[in-house]
Amino acid sequence: MQQWFARLLAIACLSVMPLTPATAGAWLQKPGEGFAATSLTLRQDLAALKGLSVGQRIPAELGYYGEYGLHTRWTVGVDLNVSRGSSAHALLFVRHPLPRLGRARTAVEVALGLNQTSEIWTPMQRLTLSYGRSFDMRLRDRDISGWVALDLGHEWRSKGLEQTWKLDATFGLNRPGKLAPLLQVETSKTAGASFSVAVTPSLRMPLARRFGKDAPELVIGLQHKRTETRSLGIKLAIWHRF
Repeated sequence: MQQWFARLLAIACLSVMPLTPATAGAWLQKPGEGFAATSLTLRQDLAALKGLSVGQRIPAELGYYGEYGLHTRWTVGVDLNVSRGSSAHALLFVRHPLPRLGRARTAVEVALGLNQTSEIWTPMQRLTLSYGRSFDMRLRDRDISGWVALDLGHEWRSKGLEQTWKLDATFGLNRPGKLAPLLQVETSKTAGASFSVAVTPSLRMPLARRFGKDAPELVIGLQHKRTETRSLGIKLAIWHRF
């Protein structure tokens, strides 16, 4: 039953493609509009890259994220992630706004689904508190706009036997129709495991200029991740609004 549920989630996600930058986290989608991102990350042990050891190839990671605005105060979505030969999760989530803090937005998100470890699917839950703020400033006679987002999450995997805290930060600039920088810092700590941090500077590139600010984007990033080992990877993603 659990395997059937996970497969159903995967089919549902693939059926919504084409699936864009996410105003996820503290932001909600407008009713009838949505955003989705498909990503692929390839990593290699850093010691092996430097020729210091034989090392081993770190599994590729495939992710799919999509969200849709049901109401001005309710956004729903799906989050899929697969690390080849390692682990996976399939989650459905709902997001609701919390009181604003001045110009900043806050929101709470609850996700339910399944996670896979050692080919066994078990229940998984996630609770996330998000903070986000857009900004406009003038630098050297140029108008600059962008956003900053913080997401604090707690995950319960394998029937609650595995619990993980996560704190992610995102900084991005808005440059419709042009190259735009993006910086993501992802941290996590699971009980009994090493602290994990991944830093990914990226560039967002529009794929079809005629669509203006809603053009699909290709996101290319270089990721440095440190857990039990250190690795260097390339992250590719497609962002698309629908």
